Amino acid sequence: MPKIIIGYFMLILVLISCNNKEKSEQDETSIKEERFITIKSDKPIIALNAKAKELVTTWPEYQNFEDLITQYQEITVSEALLNSVELSVLAQQLKDSIRVEKLNIPEVKIRLNVLYSETLRLADMSSIPTITEESVKQENNNMINAFSALNLKINNMNLQDALNSEISKFVDEVLESPSIDSSDTIVKVDSID
Repeated sequence: MPKIIIGYFMLILVLISCNNKEKSEQDETSIKEERFITIKSDKPIIALNAKAKELVTTWPEYQNFEDLITQYQEITVSEALLNSVELSVLAQQLKDSIRVEKLNIPEVKIRLNVLYSETLRLADMSSIPTITEESVKQENNNMINAFSALNLKINNMNLQDALNSEISKFVDEVLESPSIDSSDTIVKVDSID
């Protein structure tokens, strides 16, 4: 009788281990299939306007980063994870090499730091074997949004410069007008305070 109980016990252990092995193989298969799924960014990358493009032409690190991140708008999970380390290296080079003096301001540096952090998060995900498609997609969207925020800031800086130039021209025209005495205008402005 004890041999029969031991035999049943061994049979149950073998069946349980077979079920666990099948489940493990199914999980691995689903993870492999998930890696070949194409993910698309929720929003397109905001492009630079003509003046902003002209501004960054002397910044090769920006050009290199832009070339690679544009591929992330529609990419497979495995390619996104495979290229993530290279993307984070390019983001670091971008952050550390602001070649355009006009862009070497805190507002741009902050956006570059956020972009670098997002690329590092995706690079970290590449070392996690059980990472989900949804996690990669979310981080991919975060990177695209961070790069768009950088481009938007560069665009807005150029628009602000154009607006300031127009205002300056207008003020100069008003002050040079023969019908208005600039000393009277200054006195009136001072008296308002």
